[in-house]
Amino acid sequence: MKKLIFSILPAFLFAFISCMNMSSGSGENGSVRVALPGSGRATYTYSKNNADKFIVRLYNDDFDQTEEGAVGGVIEFGDLEPGKYTATAEAWNLGKNILEGSGSTEITVRAGETTDCNITMILEGQTAYYSKYMILTDYSNTKYIYDYPSCNKSSKSVSFGTSYNTVEDNNGQIYHIEGSNLYKDNDSVLNISDTSKLIKNPLYYDSKTDTYWIGLEKKIIQFQFCLQNSDKSGNTEAFGDPRTPQGQSFLNFAVQENKVYLIYIDYEDSSDPNIIYFTKDENVKLTEQKRIQLSTIGVSGEVTDMAVLEDGTVAVLVNEKSLNPANQFTLTDGCTVNSRGALVLLSSDLSTYKVYGWTDSPRTISAKLNSGSDDPYNGAPGNSQIASITAYIPEYAGRNSHFYGPMRIVAIRPKELVIADCGANFVLPDYNEKKNGKMFTHNRLMTVNLRNFAIDCKKEFSEDELKFQNLTISGNIAVTTSGDWSNRYVDEK
Repeated sequence: MKKLIFSILPAFLFAFISCMNMSSGSGENGSVRVALPGSGRATYTYSKNNADKFIVRLYNDDFDQTEEGAVGGVIEFGDLEPGKYTATAEAWNLGKNILEGSGSTEITVRAGETTDCNITMILEGQTAYYSKYMILTDYSNTKYIYDYPSCNKSSKSVSFGTSYNTVEDNNGQIYHIEGSNLYKDNDSVLNISDTSKLIKNPLYYDSKTDTYWIGLEKKIIQFQFCLQNSDKSGNTEAFGDPRTPQGQSFLNFAVQENKVYLIYIDYEDSSDPNIIYFTKDENVKLTEQKRIQLSTIGVSGEVTDMAVLEDGTVAVLVNEKSLNPANQFTLTDGCTVNSRGALVLLSSDLSTYKVYGWTDSPRTISAKLNSGSDDPYNGAPGNSQIASITAYIPEYAGRNSHFYGPMRIVAIRPKELVIADCGANFVLPDYNEKKNGKMFTHNRLMTVNLRNFAIDCKKEFSEDELKFQNLTISGNIAVTTSGDWSNRYVDEK
């Protein structure tokens, strides 16, 4: 369940997929027919022999359909409303569970016609890191291993116990800390003498150098193992003392070769985390190069995870979930609710950045109160005194393009990040219609396409299946689920 590294190789291109030529028809709707490699209808020579499954997705705001096919097959999308669509394609090696290539294109479907489209696929770098698994943690710290492609629980078995966060190496082996030991899958490989000093996310893996890092309050320690002969002693290298001048401990870290990135909170402004970039020399001395605050980037909240991608990009997750004033929804106090977050991608020297999935505009969520009374709350259930709340929460229509509260990077593929996201949106009571208010919680996996930076929902879990956090609120919005008004909720929005 961790941040690992991918590579972007030179752009080797090949046309994997062709669609039929334009043809006329009599229907009002259109269609798309995709000829897969090996098909007699394909318009090119297929030369990538490792792929044996193709996944093609066609979608727009009103349509979303995914189909799978094998070499030589044809995939058809019929009865399509005329308009613009996005077509994406992936070629998979099922035996090795590897994505061989992928690509996308924009197409226009016209009434009564079959659309001609070509999706140019980019070969994925086979030396790149591929997350085989997603290690997901529920609010009680129980860990589950999910297979990356299927989003189903994996047959791989690891006894995590109450272990700290995990990392996965290039061989699909999972490292985690439990008690005073570092484990590779179920085998103890190292004793850690002082686990009381471990930071929040203590493990990190740098696939560039095949090294593992453990973060303590006052230092970062590197452990490099010779996995080929199961050498458990390895070698240990401590990075200086990566503290701020005031001596604060850091909260998160990421490493790539001689670059080290830290997150710390300044004593003078605990609400504005700092990102610091260090380099190390041959004497293992750290030299600070640059720092940047979240407020400069235009986001706020807690940094929950970070990673350095293969091209040197620094990925930082920011999570802001709060209720102000805390634990009450009352008109007189003026309530502001935050359930939002962002993926921040920074250049390796922290000089430039982009923000994705952040909700930066407030909106008002209002209750429908009884009318025709001097006391608008007369007849309202209990002592509810809610008129409206100011919400920094994604609009329901934009829920799949924004975050509710990103918590961890759980998988990295060459062109994709998978992020565990958890938060809530609300509707308030409708007293006229006697409908209760409700908090709608979301526990889901979000994907970020690293070519076009589109955000989408890979899977949403029901609360019975998996909860990343146990979200609760106190106050009058949480009304009873029994009695005459039970389960009469206004529509989610």
